[in-house]
Amino acid sequence: MKTGRAIRFVFFALCVVGLAACARGGPLFGAKADPSAMAGNATLGAVSGAGVGLCQPGVTGSLTLRPVIEPLTLPACDLFFPLSGTEGLESTARIDLASQGLTSWTALEGPVQRSLEYALNMPQDKLALTRPGMSLTWGQVVCSLEEFLVLLPHLDGNPELLASRFVWFGMRKKPLMTGYFTPEIPASLTRIPGYEYPIYGVPDDLRSGAVRGRQAVYRVERGRVLPYHDRRDVDVRGVLTGRGLEIAWARDPIDVFYMQIEGAGRLRLPDGTTRNVLYGAKNGHGFTSLGRVMHAKGLLPWAKLSKAHVKEYFVNHPEQMFELMAENRSYVFFRMEDAPPEGAMGKPLTPMVSLATDRELLPLGSLLAFEAEIPRAENGRNVGKRTVTGIGLAQDVGSAIRGPRLDYYIGEGNQVESIASNIMTEATVYLLISKEALING
Repeated sequence: MKTGRAIRFVFFALCVVGLAACARGGPLFGAKADPSAMAGNATLGAVSGAGVGLCQPGVTGSLTLRPVIEPLTLPACDLFFPLSGTEGLESTARIDLASQGLTSWTALEGPVQRSLEYALNMPQDKLALTRPGMSLTWGQVVCSLEEFLVLLPHLDGNPELLASRFVWFGMRKKPLMTGYFTPEIPASLTRIPGYEYPIYGVPDDLRSGAVRGRQAVYRVERGRVLPYHDRRDVDVRGVLTGRGLEIAWARDPIDVFYMQIEGAGRLRLPDGTTRNVLYGAKNGHGFTSLGRVMHAKGLLPWAKLSKAHVKEYFVNHPEQMFELMAENRSYVFFRMEDAPPEGAMGKPLTPMVSLATDRELLPLGSLLAFEAEIPRAENGRNVGKRTVTGIGLAQDVGSAIRGPRLDYYIGEGNQVESIASNIMTEATVYLLISKEALING
């Protein structure tokens, strides 16, 4: 009898230690564990690394998953609703990683690790998402990413684990999805004939911080706090000329304009080599679509507002170019880096996985599943539509990405421009939160 009680005590203690491994502050949404749901174990094989809890990114030896404990209640709010277990399983079955150009679930390890590194640097007990009736701490974002990393080596053979270990939260309003990419433009590191238009680095007088209780981007002139220079100041009045801020020179100013919209670029230099320019800072003014401005002025029809049509118009009307571009007061400054394009997390973006979101709606780093129709391209030309059903990561933001909006990162180079520039569709999106994170907080 004593031996039996001792064994039961040891087993109970191990369970308590295991459940505590994912604890991150208070419980999420007030969810509570249902003791009656503690049934059934699933065993996974060896995973590289070290750790003891399910929410640790690496575990040596054989890992036995703790029983799936279902939260007694699941939250819902104005934006999100929980899918049933059956609906989650059906959604998991629809995922087609090949539609994202991935050959295995393990290909997501690097991108997920980058999201995890970002989330780990956030205050774990602070809210990453808050809506009436629903909230999510950074600790729960971390726990969900850690559990997903543990499952990755096993999802090729057992994708249903994603449905059994995670709650899928659908979005009540399907977000509008657009696309973006990293363009390549002709440029020179020095000003030479044919390369006359500056690409500016971050000015030393550009400041950001609280001004009269609000976050702002500003400059200080003769003791006065003023808004930073807008596009008209920079491109038309030339207020930055002669300050040594040019990091490169472009052949076409409209290329610089659209590179600022994308937030990064690849420079093709006269000798054939390339250099990357990454986002450095913004001037703090709001973004206005150049195509919409030209349509409002009766210069372009609604069906022809693309970059190609805008460039064609300026070939015929070059005298209007800078005045029309100045209608978009927003201006982006760059930095030269030997590194791949980065998102708002300061981490490299992953083509066909990374998404720019409104961080008030979908926290940076969060794990998503999505389904959307995008252009199908062959040899750089669109030849129809195809459906992408896969896993996404919220790893970027954008000045135009507000509310139920997504911007899908397609990749680098002008060969993907026809895809990225022609995505305009409603997407089905799910926020994935591990059940362990829901219960333990």
